Amino acid sequence: MFKQFLDQADGHQGYMIASLAIFFVFFITVAVLLLVMKKDTIKYMSNLPLEDEQ
Repeated sequence: MFKQFLDQADGHQGYMIASLAIFFVFFITVAVLLLVMKKDTIKYMSNLPLEDEQ
């Protein structure tokens, strides 16, 4: 499936590889930040939509 897709995308492989690389870098960065984040911060952020500070 991917081979046929790449064969039809003549001259655009660079864009596809770059967009895939950007996606993976972003995904890995977000995953690392979530794993490193303190539990107190996660708990505070999860309660933000529930708090009413009017």
